[in-house]
Amino acid sequence: MIPIALVLSFLSPPRSMPHRIHPEIQRYVDQQVIPAMAEIPFDRKESLDLIAAFVKDRKAEGATADLTFICTHNSRRSILGQVWAATAACAFGLDHVRTFSGGTEATAFNPRAVSAVERAGFQVVKGEGGNPVYAVS
Repeated sequence: MIPIALVLSFLSPPRSMPHRIHPEIQRYVDQQVIPAMAEIPFDRKESLDLIAAFVKDRKAEGATADLTFICTHNSRRSILGQVWAATAACAFGLDHVRTFSGGTEATAFNPRAVSAVERAGFQVVKGEGGNPVYAVS
């Protein structure tokens, strides 16, 4: 939920998502994400504000804002960060934002994280192989 808060932190009001977001995902954001934003600690909000300022500055410069989310296995947190940051960028029409995820070890998308993404309203398609590529839309 944090990455969407990152984008929301410099756009107001938070419910003003004027662009292409699937109604089921919008409902999840309205019911789960926005209420949870009040629980983000102040020091974490300050860190997120710095990242949001970077995104905003890159837009003003006409440049791309690349956001990379890293965790050890690139199987849960980093992928969730990438999915939500990409969703927020799409919802707010921030076409200059590109999102990536990575880790220090190559592992597959954790099945519990896949389920969490699906519960939020995303469609997930699993590719072939031992460490498949997933399409999330």
